[in-house]
Amino acid sequence: MLDNQTATFDIKYLPTRTMVEVRIVTTENVFTQNLNIINRDKIQEIIEEETEWANEANRERDRLRKQEETMELIIKIVIIIVGIIALGILIALILKIIKYAKILSKTEKIKPEQEIEYFRDIPDESATPAEAAFLYYFDKETAFNSNVSKIVSATILNLALKKAIRFEEKQKDKICIILTKTFEWQNMNADEKNIYDMLLKVEEYTNKKSKEQVYGITMEDIENYAKKNDRAFLSKIEGLKKVAQSGEEQKGNYDKELMEESNKWKKKKNNYYLVAIMCFCFIALVLPLIAVIPCIICGIICGKIEAKTRNLTQKGTNEKEEWKGLKKYMEDFSLLNEREVPELVLWEKYLVYATAFGIADKVLKQLKVKYPELSDENYMIAHGYTYMYMMNRYNFDRMIGSGMQKAYSAGVTARQARQAAAASSYSSGSGGGRRILRRRPVVGGGGGRNGRKIVRMAIL
Repeated sequence: MLDNQTATFDIKYLPTRTMVEVRIVTTENVFTQNLNIINRDKIQEIIEEETEWANEANRERDRLRKQEETMELIIKIVIIIVGIIALGILIALILKIIKYAKILSKTEKIKPEQEIEYFRDIPDESATPAEAAFLYYFDKETAFNSNVSKIVSATILNLALKKAIRFEEKQKDKICIILTKTFEWQNMNADEKNIYDMLLKVEEYTNKKSKEQVYGITMEDIENYAKKNDRAFLSKIEGLKKVAQSGEEQKGNYDKELMEESNKWKKKKNNYYLVAIMCFCFIALVLPLIAVIPCIICGIICGKIEAKTRNLTQKGTNEKEEWKGLKKYMEDFSLLNEREVPELVLWEKYLVYATAFGIADKVLKQLKVKYPELSDENYMIAHGYTYMYMMNRYNFDRMIGSGMQKAYSAGVTARQARQAAAASSYSSGSGGGRRILRRRPVVGGGGGRNGRKIVRMAIL
């Protein structure tokens, strides 16, 4: 009390927007000038009322204290349960690591029965470029598809060697492909039929587009066809590996059961890596964090088992080693001190496989050194080495190879554009007819006056 007109109050830690109600009770008329008074004996009534409020506050504090104790107990129980689960997961993953490590140590990769540095003969005279490439690129899963344009170019060269097609100079530095319509289809392998059929489709498309009979097709024609007919074009190109695989399976070089075992471990590897990534996304939580490193270790071991179980048959492994030896021989033959040099006619077949292996340019440079007649047009044509002469004169491998690569890229680009357009169309179409629900704001009242908290205080 400052005087008979003023009273002050000091409240610590008062929350914002909290109403304070103060009631002053005196035994005599202290505030003589204030008319806002009740001149009656209310002391007992006020004491009872304030006592009830105090008891209510005490009960609320007890309830909150018990609630906090219950929550602490629940948290402790949850921590114990999570710890048990985490320990169980960790033990399970450690046991998996031990199990996979034992399997890895016992798993042996099929190796060639004889290691070969150089192999001069063609391992399988009946093998198409795609079949040879399937064995050669087998160890690297994506290598075949990465080099598919080279393999297609090699298949086109092989078709020329079989007289199913021929090459002619259409313009300066431009080669056209002439299809031999009278060629017997039964003399072709399945993968060669695949490419020959694609060339027929290109010719039909080019004739239809030009509205006249064209003489031969160019690499630009193949590229234009790929842009407008990406489905048909890519199905032939990307289906080449499956066709070659089927051919090697018939020859006993490839076994589906061996690949199923490898794919099983590949799936496990991917699953462990996926779980590790998902756990890492929840790195703030203890339970997922514990599983990250063990999952990565499991994934690494499964990947090594996958690599060991990714095998050809023993026969296929031996033949793959021979193809690798032939490739190395073609790369280094000019450096080898051989008494007998292979006849030039044999190099026509060699160049087909050299194209599939991506070394045709290097082989041609060595051929010019060993066979000077390669640059003699009259000699080459007179002896029937037409396409070998054209390869040497026009940098044929690069011309066909780069042309096929452009066509393949054009087909892939067209497919991506078509898929993107289809996705955009679907997204736009599915947007109509949807109901939009809006939540209305709800205004609710709280305790006290006008929804505000009230702190009651009495001074006796």
